[in-house]
Amino acid sequence: YLQVTGELDAVLDYEMSFNGETIARHSVTLGNALKVPSVFTVDPALIRDGANTVEIIRKAGEGPIYFSLSAKFFSLEEPISPEGSEIFVRREYYRIKAVPTLLSGFVEEKERLKDGDKLESGDRIETVLTIEGKNNYEYLVLEDLKPAGFEAVQLRSGEPVWVRELRADEVLISDKGGTDAAPLLDNRNRYTGRQRWVYQELRDRKVACFIDKLPEGYWEIRYRLRAETPGTFHALPLLAHAMYVPEIRANSSEMQVRIEEKE
Repeated sequence: YLQVTGELDAVLDYEMSFNGETIARHSVTLGNALKVPSVFTVDPALIRDGANTVEIIRKAGEGPIYFSLSAKFFSLEEPISPEGSEIFVRREYYRIKAVPTLLSGFVEEKERLKDGDKLESGDRIETVLTIEGKNNYEYLVLEDLKPAGFEAVQLRSGEPVWVRELRADEVLISDKGGTDAAPLLDNRNRYTGRQRWVYQELRDRKVACFIDKLPEGYWEIRYRLRAETPGTFHALPLLAHAMYVPEIRANSSEMQVRIEEKE
């Protein structure tokens, strides 16, 4: 393609500026086309509130100019609110309690945690991730940023985890279009029967879930954590995105949890 279009023979001199300040100036020829720097980072001091201007100016030559821009930023709002584009996600934490019964021994009861609730070291927590998909998707990634005092109960990555489809009448919808409440109980009547295997990786900062295909609808993933280190921690938002279409992405809200030493 490059030979047919003649781009290999073209010479190009260009200058790049950001808000009027020059950040790069280069000459591209056949001999140095693969060696000339091609990634430029803008000094944060040059970034203004509001509109910013990037200019690429041709100084000489007829060669084409290909470019792309990317930006990374973080929010100062607290708490961080949920947002979504095409997909919407929600994360809930439930404290698991072993309750004695007369005939069945100990059974599990689950209590939904609210922002700022207290836990004790050793408490087991069920994490419920609810996903709403407006279309059929492939290769989704969910990155659940764990509070610093939590650790996964599972010992290794890749153990069986499933994403199960919820019946539509079991899910409430928020004003933003995402799921507003994860179901409190884990019973089979809430599911359609469809499910898909999820590859789960347990990392230091997060639990990552990889889904190869996810049809339109409401879906749920459950796994367990353990409260360990005493302190007050932020549970930063659950992040979700399509691996090859970054515009399809979502985040849940954040919350705070407090872990105390068990008496």
